[in-house]
Amino acid sequence: MAYTIQPRMHSGRPQCVVISLYLEPTLTAQTRLDKQGTAMTYDHYPPPTAVMPGSNRFSIDTKENYVEWMDFSFFLSYNRDNGLRLFNVQYKGRRILYELGLQEALAHYAGNDPVQSGTTYFDSKPGVGPSVVSLIDGYDCPTYSTYLNVAYGQGENFHSRPNAICLFEFDQGYPIQRHSAANYTSITKNIAFIVRSVSTIANYDYMFSYTFFLDGSIEVSVRASGYILGGFSANNEEYGWTIHDNLSGSIHDHVLTYKADIDIFGEKNSLQMVEFVPVTTEYPWSNGAKRNTMKISKSFIRNENETKINWAPNGAATYAIVNKEARNTLGKYPGYKFSPASNAVFLTVLNSSNAMNAVNFADHHFYVTKQKDTEAQATHPYNILDPIEPIIDFAKFFDGESLDQEDLVLWFNLGMHHAPHTGDLPNTVFTTAHSALIIEPLNYLDLDASRATSQQVRLNYKDGKVQSVKTFDSQNVTCHVDASQLIPNFWRDTGTTSVLKYLFGASQENGIANAT
Repeated sequence: MAYTIQPRMHSGRPQCVVISLYLEPTLTAQTRLDKQGTAMTYDHYPPPTAVMPGSNRFSIDTKENYVEWMDFSFFLSYNRDNGLRLFNVQYKGRRILYELGLQEALAHYAGNDPVQSGTTYFDSKPGVGPSVVSLIDGYDCPTYSTYLNVAYGQGENFHSRPNAICLFEFDQGYPIQRHSAANYTSITKNIAFIVRSVSTIANYDYMFSYTFFLDGSIEVSVRASGYILGGFSANNEEYGWTIHDNLSGSIHDHVLTYKADIDIFGEKNSLQMVEFVPVTTEYPWSNGAKRNTMKISKSFIRNENETKINWAPNGAATYAIVNKEARNTLGKYPGYKFSPASNAVFLTVLNSSNAMNAVNFADHHFYVTKQKDTEAQATHPYNILDPIEPIIDFAKFFDGESLDQEDLVLWFNLGMHHAPHTGDLPNTVFTTAHSALIIEPLNYLDLDASRATSQQVRLNYKDGKVQSVKTFDSQNVTCHVDASQLIPNFWRDTGTTSVLKYLFGASQENGIANAT
């Protein structure tokens, strides 16, 4: 588990100051990304920083690319087109996902000139894999992270990138549960396990993260930062904000398509919808008076042609992959439900003049299809070469097949609608350019699985005071922590190579190697 150190203040000065061990050479050139503007109060003091007081609480078999953390286990995979993916994700010894990973990163622009209007990027074409960068220690990932190298094929050559994947535990900064009663308070730390990589694809840096939680849920998230594309501001008010002299930021959609092959107690599953609906009804106790209230409506979506779905207004509907041939102890169907955790979008443009049939995977929030080996991918890196008749036309996946107790695949879209403004200068920031989906247990276990962790306490009260504390065998740090471990190792970075759009590259499966 990671702990956070906050330097204690004494007479306005921190008692412990970490001194940089690095010499900054005289720069021959500057970038607008360098520090500028009025200094922030107290910003020159070291900030709170997470440390690892002991050994890792997870294991990695670097030969097999196999990872175990708490009740989760999975295999890491890496390929040229899509980058980092997970396979055979198991929870409590049972598979819940056969495959989880990116399919495509689409950026569709608009503007009043032919350049901006005609710009659409399919990032699997140059490759998310070859665009991977070495992670910056202490910034992309905590300094105590475990780093992995990756290898990929590009054209006729074989390449590797050191420190391209990081794995680490992190305290989320809020408890996973708490409850206060008259005589006690129960509270549990929210320790999560994160697998992360970053790919710089031309002007954008994408941060891809998979986060595992103690309650059995998994969050898939992407963040985007980088330089925006711009056009002339003249006559361009309908396509963006004026952000600099004669410069307008070009509006665009980011749509990142993922595949999740979910298996619940086997491969035969169904798609369930649970919807909150307003109703007016009478009750035996209401003496004939009608009451305005709400209920939930439970139903199953049984046909592929009904599964081009957008998230319901007001978040009123949830969807789950369940197994109708299995029951929990209360007789309910076990499953995993999925819902947006942050800013899920699909492509605004209807029947794109640029991409045509090549983007049929991007016109809804999510889709569910029957698994077929001939439908392994939603798209292809060469789709953009013939958008009228692309190599893979996702619309052809929907041919009316039954989804009742079949092997189901979820395809979902993350992304952002981006109208660049002055706050995007010099760089778009990760805080707002963020999208995520969470996959969580539904009637899968008899109770919240995070109750099994030792990282919780119960404070018992009597007469308004704490009488006793139950720690459940959790261990606290009692030794002095060597603060030198907080100094990032910048010298492990190898820099990066500029990756242009639409470069040729062979599509190959590739590997992961060497934990560091």
